[in-house]
Amino acid sequence: MLSQQRKNMIVILKREVVPYLRSHQFKGSFPHFRRVQSDQMDLVTFQFNRHGGSFTVVLAQAPATVFLTPWGEQISPQKMTAHDVDVDARRRLGSHSPYEDGIWFSYESAQLEQDYIRVAHQVIDSFKQYYSRWAKN
Repeated sequence: MLSQQRKNMIVILKREVVPYLRSHQFKGSFPHFRRVQSDQMDLVTFQFNRHGGSFTVVLAQAPATVFLTPWGEQISPQKMTAHDVDVDARRRLGSHSPYEDGIWFSYESAQLEQDYIRVAHQVIDSFKQYYSRWAKN
């Protein structure tokens, strides 16, 4: 069962961050988004901390064709998520390599709507800061 804080954070992410992703041609529904380019797919998945209070954003790239996961499952481009891609080929928003932790966005102390909005804007700012470098890899 989701905590009320997590539910509140998801509502604000859908309202604030998802339109930003859509403006960059990402499709999908929360928490998984994909953008098909001519020869690759850019994947974004929101991953919440199982202990509550924070989340990270997982980024990956994969071929824009039927994808064979490292464990042998075939996944169509319309169903692919960042978690389907081998760990060596994905990273968290804010990291410089697959093995860095990246940013964990904390909403643990959020009480007011503005607190959740502030966290959502941190996500957007991080996308803006890291997007051009990530898109080149």
